[in-house]
Amino acid sequence: MVGNAGAQTPSPGQTLKSATKTANDIRGVTGAKPAAKELPSGDPCSILPLGDVQRIFPGAKNGERSKRLEEYGTTECGWKDGSGQIMLVVQESYNSGASAKEDALGMAQGFTDPVKGGQALKNVRIETFPALGDVAAFIETSDPKRGILGDGALMELRKGRHNISIGSSELPRRDRAAALKAFEDLGRIAVKRL
Repeated sequence: MVGNAGAQTPSPGQTLKSATKTANDIRGVTGAKPAAKELPSGDPCSILPLGDVQRIFPGAKNGERSKRLEEYGTTECGWKDGSGQIMLVVQESYNSGASAKEDALGMAQGFTDPVKGGQALKNVRIETFPALGDVAAFIETSDPKRGILGDGALMELRKGRHNISIGSSELPRRDRAAALKAFEDLGRIAVKRL
């Protein structure tokens, strides 16, 4: 059996970057342009006030807007810590009608082993927050035995076709109950935007 023992699974960010580059390369060769998507109005950095972000992520700096996904109809804001690491990201878009739980499961696929198929995805614990409406989240740490290849924390909030996604690279390192409480607190603030 030939294997590649030294190969590392790319992070979701690396996978997104690679997929974006491939799409851009194809557009460059074909001259195709991405389909125009409706962009939410407003500033995604205003969804979560800095004081609330700092209460959950002490040391967070002002959110910085990124335009990297705007051609796809998504606005984005990221908050970094003192060392420049992104701790929290908020994305705002319009969805195609999927529920928050369906979208959370879809995003969880980026953290699971595709070789284990649906079994790995079943190991991702999706939490719902009925008091907040159509809201679902997962917080998982890497566990290859369960088919979870990387740390991941994502909350999806829906109202009609309006969508807010909140992701954090820092929350999986916390106690799971405390991390879910942090997501619930952030979700309570963000849901007012919907």
